[in-house]
Amino acid sequence: MTTPAIELLHQAIVQRVKDQPLPCYPCPHKSACCAYGTSLTPGEAKRLLRSHGEGAVYLTHWNEWRTRRRGGKCVFLVDNACSLHDSPDYPAVCRGFPVTDGSGKKPYGPYADICPEIATVVAKVERLREKGRRARPTA
Repeated sequence: MTTPAIELLHQAIVQRVKDQPLPCYPCPHKSACCAYGTSLTPGEAKRLLRSHGEGAVYLTHWNEWRTRRRGGKCVFLVDNACSLHDSPDYPAVCRGFPVTDGSGKKPYGPYADICPEIATVVAKVERLREKGRRARPTA
């Protein structure tokens, strides 16, 4: 279930990306979103295991496949750029971030603000909300 705040944020992000693409590649924010690694589908994990070995991905104790981290960043981050970016192995979650989740159909969720660019979108949405509240006549 998506909350109204998440939906509003998602709409603002989608509009922002339409108006001006995010500067994601290469990232001007030292790839903040890559600090956590990423979730993978079982199929993505299988392909990455085959092509990069067990040092690239792991299965968490709650049964979620993820990319490994080294030095505080995803193992696929090389010189501030994703080494999978132009490959078919580029994870769906990364492909959609910060606009959609891995399905490509739903808003990313409450962690979209990992991206410093999104913080500017959130601030703009909040300013517009506040402006709208002030513009309403009181009874």
